[in-house]
Amino acid sequence: MWPYDINLGPLAVNLYGIMTALGAAAGIWILRFSAPPSGLDVKFARDLAFWALLWGLVGSRAAYVLFHWRFFAGNPLKILDIWSGGLMFQGGILGGALAAALAMRRRRASLASVGDALAPALSLGQAIGRAGCFFSGCCYGKTAPDGFPFALVFPAGGGAPPGRPLYPVQAMEGIGLVVLTLVLFRLYKLKGRPKGLALGAYLAGAGLLRLAMEAFRGDFRGRPFLGLPPTSWAAILTAACGVGALAYAAGRRNAFLAPTPAPGCGSDLGQLTSGENARGSLPEKG
Repeated sequence: MWPYDINLGPLAVNLYGIMTALGAAAGIWILRFSAPPSGLDVKFARDLAFWALLWGLVGSRAAYVLFHWRFFAGNPLKILDIWSGGLMFQGGILGGALAAALAMRRRRASLASVGDALAPALSLGQAIGRAGCFFSGCCYGKTAPDGFPFALVFPAGGGAPPGRPLYPVQAMEGIGLVVLTLVLFRLYKLKGRPKGLALGAYLAGAGLLRLAMEAFRGDFRGRPFLGLPPTSWAAILTAACGVGALAYAAGRRNAFLAPTPAPGCGSDLGQLTSGENARGSLPEKG
């Protein structure tokens, strides 16, 4: 297992912070490919992504602090120690969505277009961010059964219990998010793709993936409510929003594909049929 920091002489470089920054940079960079198919200007999409990422970072940290308030109440300065780990995906989605909503209101951009452009950027950035969780030892898994071939053993000094074989949930979710990113780019090639399809696929896919990973997580994620921790309920809500967006996109596609009869076409057909029947019913001469 790689150590949590890289020591470059007197300088200790935190890998969690590096991966978080790389995830943000990769998300902004990939907009050059996802913004044009969504009908957005690349510069506007990047400006919007910057503010969404900034406030998403604030929201994800605030959510993490809220769910671990007992620790931070006694160590308030640790709230600012963001590079040592401690971000929650659901809080980031909320913070980023609020910032994006304000930017869209000023530019009068549609939610479906912006969401389609940001979907693969968010997915890829989140996948790289999971590598940061891997290196810091946060968001760790439960103890894996004996003989599990992909179990991780973390060293002391990080967030994970040291010396125990654990499920590699950080890597599992990261790989799933990379696959989701590839699927989202495939959606751009669909003929007649309705707006909102990529956004719905991202929210549904990321929510369901996170819900599946919750079964393997071993870290504290808040007090359970109706048998599930708050993070599981947040994942269910995210997936439900995604299903709603997919239904909206499907409705737009059906409306787009529905044939529209030309004015008067149906009445002309009826008159023609009536005329033919009338002529057929006339008695023959002689």
